Amino acid sequence: MKKSIALFSLICLSLWFCLSARHGSLQAEESIFHYPVIDVTASVHDGNVPENTLDDNLSTRWSAQGIGQWIQYDLGSRQQLGYLGLGFYNGDIRSTTVDIELSIDGEEWNKVVEQQESSGTSINLEAFDFADQEARFVRIIGYGNSRNDWNSITAAHIYPPNPDGPIVEELEAIDPGPVPDADPFTKAGLYYPDKTPYTPPSPHPVTGKTIHVTDFGADLRDNSNDDTLAINAAIQAAEPGDEVYFPNGTYNLKGTMENDFTSHIYLKDEVNLRGETKTGVLLISDFDMREVPNSKVMTAYGKKDLTISNLTITSTFDGNYSENPSENNPDRGGPAYGIFIADSAGQPSHHITVSNITIEKFQRMGVRIEKSNRNTVEHATFKNATDVGGGGAGYGVGIQGIQGIDRLGHANDTYFNVVKNSHFEGPYLRHGTLIQNYAHNNLVEHNTYQGVIHDAVDLHGQREYLNEIRHNHLDDIPRGGIGVGNTGGTPPNSHSASGSGNYIHHNTLKDTRDGIIVMMGSPGTVIENNKIMHTSTPPNAKGIYLLNAPGTLVKNNKIVNNNAEGFWGIFIAEDDGDTRNGGKGAGIPKNILVEKNKLIGNTNGIRVEAGKEITIKDNIIRRTAGEDYINLIGDESISQALVPSDDALIDFEKPDVNYGVMDQDLIDTGDPDRNFYKYFNIKQNSAGSKGRMALYQFDLHDLEEIESAELQLTGKTGSNTSSVTLAVYGILNNEWQEDTITWRSAPNVGSEKVEITGIGDSAFYLGAITVDQSEPTLHELDVTAFVEEYGTEAISFLVADIQGQNGNVNIYSKEETNETRSPALYITTKP
Repeated sequence: MKKSIALFSLICLSLWFCLSARHGSLQAEESIFHYPVIDVTASVHDGNVPENTLDDNLSTRWSAQGIGQWIQYDLGSRQQLGYLGLGFYNGDIRSTTVDIELSIDGEEWNKVVEQQESSGTSINLEAFDFADQEARFVRIIGYGNSRNDWNSITAAHIYPPNPDGPIVEELEAIDPGPVPDADPFTKAGLYYPDKTPYTPPSPHPVTGKTIHVTDFGADLRDNSNDDTLAINAAIQAAEPGDEVYFPNGTYNLKGTMENDFTSHIYLKDEVNLRGETKTGVLLISDFDMREVPNSKVMTAYGKKDLTISNLTITSTFDGNYSENPSENNPDRGGPAYGIFIADSAGQPSHHITVSNITIEKFQRMGVRIEKSNRNTVEHATFKNATDVGGGGAGYGVGIQGIQGIDRLGHANDTYFNVVKNSHFEGPYLRHGTLIQNYAHNNLVEHNTYQGVIHDAVDLHGQREYLNEIRHNHLDDIPRGGIGVGNTGGTPPNSHSASGSGNYIHHNTLKDTRDGIIVMMGSPGTVIENNKIMHTSTPPNAKGIYLLNAPGTLVKNNKIVNNNAEGFWGIFIAEDDGDTRNGGKGAGIPKNILVEKNKLIGNTNGIRVEAGKEITIKDNIIRRTAGEDYINLIGDESISQALVPSDDALIDFEKPDVNYGVMDQDLIDTGDPDRNFYKYFNIKQNSAGSKGRMALYQFDLHDLEEIESAELQLTGKTGSNTSSVTLAVYGILNNEWQEDTITWRSAPNVGSEKVEITGIGDSAFYLGAITVDQSEPTLHELDVTAFVEEYGTEAISFLVADIQGQNGNVNIYSKEETNETRSPALYITTKP
């Protein structure tokens, strides 16, 4: 085989000389012959394997940290060599220094280039010339780059001599983008492009034997022994279907993989790792990321079908912790990553489950899932990151694709990864869960985030799209809860907008600054059915904060009891963008719909400072200490919910029982929900001589140009009742008082039986609602004509059973736990 390759090389070389003689010197953009390589090896790598330098893809690389690390090429036979073409990772912003050595036999080496620097201005191939000579092996020795001691080569061409001097190809910096015929995903979360659901599989089962690490020499005591070799030996001895078992004990990790000095342990296809108990098995890494920046405790490159469970990953870090996200901790240490899951040569890791583990004392990410899909992190705990400053420090779980490149349709696209039922414990975490770099259709659900200091769930502003964030609990997040879009990063791949269609719903956020923020032009975010409550600090916090967030939908959220100074429930404003990166992401909000949200008991309600095509409608705003609504653009119809005026909501019964007033005996119980009866019970007997009715009054003083009005009542059937129809009347008498009204003094009520008087004169039939559900159900009645005709300073409504149906209907009234179901009059004013 090697003789055939050598013959092919000689033929190619002859052809090259013929072409050169015929056409003269070749231009850089033309194809130039370079020798084929039959084998490539390296002293070490960090998962970016040496084979990546042979694919002519400038987005892949070989990387190794440290002065003197090398990569070596075998041409299969002796050839006449003239120069090399080398491309370097980030070669346009930093220079790299290398030696080049040649050998005929792979044992005796001749240094032909010493300490030569790349230009620092190009990501493409650069020529490294030397005296023409014969060799079979080529070795490149790295001396780091102008920023650090990493050696990263993206492409290598080995050329024969050229009489016109060294000429290299101009490799195309290919952005492969999506596969052209790949079906796009269209529904957020775990759904295929055709919207059929994806069901994550159960954790990989054990079908073979259990292999104890102690049988390979692992020591359960916390001492100076290195258990790394024994653990890796046990993994290598395992067959598919086996599990490697860790009895309770302390495992000291000091060694690394033979060819990867950045990893303690390599995972293996279809081989589980299981500890006896989560708290009883401690894997203690001695990595210090300041010395090995890309260090990892466990690594999976292109691995599949395995489970890691029931253990704790920690480190020997004993420095000071920091809570300051504006500065990196000078004492930071420990491994960069706890578990690193990534692709290999374009093939993803998949169906890996990380379950019931704790990861702490790491510097960058507890679990990193990169260019991989269908992996799950569940029932895990993340805490005590050694740094929470910028530059990727202190993330619990990171899910990411390739920076700036959409891999839709490729094998290593990042999708269907799940983070669930896990706990993220601050204050020593910057972000709990992070998604970035075109990662899509991932799910984050049923997690708790406590005291995480900066966007507990962060869609990091690099085109991540259609991810679903649901049923999470966030508590005491001082600098942001759920973030969509981001500033920062390094050009040209600095952060900006998230992608479209991210779905944030049914999350509960307590005492969280800027509970949900969408910024930097992130489009099409759906925010619904979230609860944002009890924000007491810091000042000027926001419940839902929209900055240049085109196409955002904000619907059915409950924002309640947030009393921080300057708090706004929903705040819509212009985004100045990232001023450090040329104002990237700047703009005004457009095409935003805010509807049917409930804002109750907050410092302030809704504020619109800038935007176009902003629609605010059907929102309930009650018990606001400051401003209910401020609109500074004034180009849209505004809907708001009026609640019954003080002393203007009453349920009374013949002859003189008043059920709507406060009852001191109930107040004295100390239960705020017992200050009033829970429901209005509207009914009558068959003769109509006894019954109960309800009156509501709404203050219209501050409203002008009313466009529409809708009375909303939430009710349910009472005991032994299947259905009752209630008549609704508008009445002109607004002088009644809640604390004094009875049947005898009520306006438009007959004195002998349940009947409405003054119809067509002082009482007007507006319609009826039928209550026929045993669960609370909203009923709506258009009362626009009556309000437009008679609504000046106040308006009153009377509700009664006038058919003698002899049934109980419960209409929600005043108790605090059901205040969002209380009667309301929705008013839309004209623009």
